[in-house]
Amino acid sequence: MAASAVGYGQMAIRYAIKAGEIMHRAKELLAHGEFTPWLENHLPSVEISLPTATRWMKLAKSSIVMNLMDNPDIKTITDAYRATGILPEPEAKNEGDTPERERPPFTLTFKTQWRTTSEWSRDAARDFLYDFERLAQLARALKSEFGI
Repeated sequence: MAASAVGYGQMAIRYAIKAGEIMHRAKELLAHGEFTPWLENHLPSVEISLPTATRWMKLAKSSIVMNLMDNPDIKTITDAYRATGILPEPEAKNEGDTPERERPPFTLTFKTQWRTTSEWSRDAARDFLYDFERLAQLARALKSEFGI
């Protein structure tokens, strides 16, 4: 299973490079501003985002210079992105840093121009409550998922 997982990672690199080559050629043939609509029309079921398409095109261009598939350290598409400079290397952790598992994955900040509820408009209050309810639903789902 592990060998298959590594093999699929390397296949993903090959496919991303080939797709990047095709996308790059299509972009050259299209008029300015037509690439994104072309992407959306030709790959609607795959849902490739423009940033992903851009990374694949850069990967295809870089693979001409670097033979990515001959490097045994490159096993995933993220490895390929890092080796070609498309993605930065992860930052080294300082010894004084809090371990990653102890840090929250996000920080919520709520800022408003109103100090008391009497200063709120009805629309602002409705929008806030809608967003707050979505956050509460997420909290309930996380509690259920992790048994917290």
